[in-house]
Amino acid sequence: MPFTLSLRFPAGRYVAAAWGDKDAVEWPPHPARLCLALVDALHKSGNALARRTALEWLCAQAPPVVAVPAEDRADLRVLDGIFVPQNPSAADGIKHSRKQRTFPTVFLDPNEPAVFFHWPEADLPETLAVPMRDLLASLPRYGHSSSLVIVSVSSYGLPDGEGWRVLYPMTQEASGSPQFRLRVAWDGLLPSAEDAFDADGRAKEMEKLIAAAARSAKPTKSLKPAASPRSRHDPRHRWHGYAERREALPHSAPWDERVLILSQTGGDRVGLQSIWQLSEAFHKTVLDRWSRDPSRGPVPAWLSGHRSGVSGQPTSPTAKNHLAIFPLPFVGRTHATGHLLGLGLAFPRPETADIDPAALRFQWRQALAALFGENEEGVLELVTRDKAWHVRLRPDESPDPKLALRPGRWTRPSSVWTSVTPIILDRHPKPHFKKDPAAWRESCARIISGACRRIGLPEPEAISVSPHSPLPGVPAASAFPAPVARPGRPSRFHIHATLSFAEEIGGPLLLGAGRFRGYGLCLPPTSQDLRLDE
Repeated sequence: MPFTLSLRFPAGRYVAAAWGDKDAVEWPPHPARLCLALVDALHKSGNALARRTALEWLCAQAPPVVAVPAEDRADLRVLDGIFVPQNPSAADGIKHSRKQRTFPTVFLDPNEPAVFFHWPEADLPETLAVPMRDLLASLPRYGHSSSLVIVSVSSYGLPDGEGWRVLYPMTQEASGSPQFRLRVAWDGLLPSAEDAFDADGRAKEMEKLIAAAARSAKPTKSLKPAASPRSRHDPRHRWHGYAERREALPHSAPWDERVLILSQTGGDRVGLQSIWQLSEAFHKTVLDRWSRDPSRGPVPAWLSGHRSGVSGQPTSPTAKNHLAIFPLPFVGRTHATGHLLGLGLAFPRPETADIDPAALRFQWRQALAALFGENEEGVLELVTRDKAWHVRLRPDESPDPKLALRPGRWTRPSSVWTSVTPIILDRHPKPHFKKDPAAWRESCARIISGACRRIGLPEPEAISVSPHSPLPGVPAASAFPAPVARPGRPSRFHIHATLSFAEEIGGPLLLGAGRFRGYGLCLPPTSQDLRLDE
């Protein structure tokens, strides 16, 4: 029987700082935060054995499904410029001037449950039903002390209908990087939290800090002891990847939204203009390492970009759809520089690559083992042919990744998409720009519209082209090398564009002749991404 907890915030707000960033809100809430709050409630209510057993059972469960309100029903803000009273001492009164505080807050409906934790395979024993309800009833807050909460056992499971975002824990078989990494409970969290809270241990550590400060102080001036880091007394954290399950969109790009994020962990700082060379180096590396082990068989068409050739033919035909390698640059912010933070790998949807989904997942795990299994660090080092620069990459596992390293940054459904790398046109627009600029722009728009149809998307309602992107940090189209179709042929023309569709399109979106090598990468911009005229 499934087990579901619903959380209602009667004050109309959930206040909690994100992991690693006290000025950002933790949203969606982490399941482990609930269990840690219940540890506090357990001890304040007397640490009864039955309630303790109920909490141990809850901590031992698998990561839950998480449901939170959709973006239009959850108002995320950071309340800043707030001054709080200082605690005066008996001898000196208030010693420090007031300082501003920030309170990351989500404003919610106070009359309805706003967060659900759902364990589909959990079956709460009847003997723990009453202690569990008593323990939940003793919990006054969730997050900051102003974040009052009422936790109840829900008999209805997850909420139905629109207006909810549902996040599912990812399995080991899942491909791609998680959209969220949340702290989850684990069997043994309760004693770990109690050990971390050990008051005697804190007192001994503080005595050592005071003694060290006394030894370093000058005779005429006392030295305040260093504060003990709060994180030193935190219990051991366990992180788990989550992905949001959305309803199927009428139109999506031919790549799966579950992209794999590779973050740069070392090497040279590479600009966005180098994506073609970097993607070429990556592609050659993955093909080479796959071929080193004959037991893997021939390189799959979705990975190489070519079907198995027919005997006697000099070249093999191009695959219908295959792996796309795209850049993850720092763009869209005031001080954006456009340098790469990593690479993204977009897997073809099985139906667009004529492959069984299970076979695709299995082959991708083989490719990952070939790429990152050759050294203990699990790091892939890419070096260009002329050895001008090198880059070290690894699958991103950061609990709080930078914006460019979050899959949703590139896959969020949107009706407006703006190019981050210029779109390579499959033919030159005519007439010449200087002869008739308006007709030239219309010709570019028709070619880009055809590129949308070629990957199964509807024609955009409007297309604006420009040598420059409206996104801060993106270089002009002329700064990118112009690849050639074949040796001896003229360079292909490429340009930036903004596309507006009649309906939302799911990403990742790559357009044009260079879409498998990172050209034509588009971003669903937000108001913070676009450069605003002052």
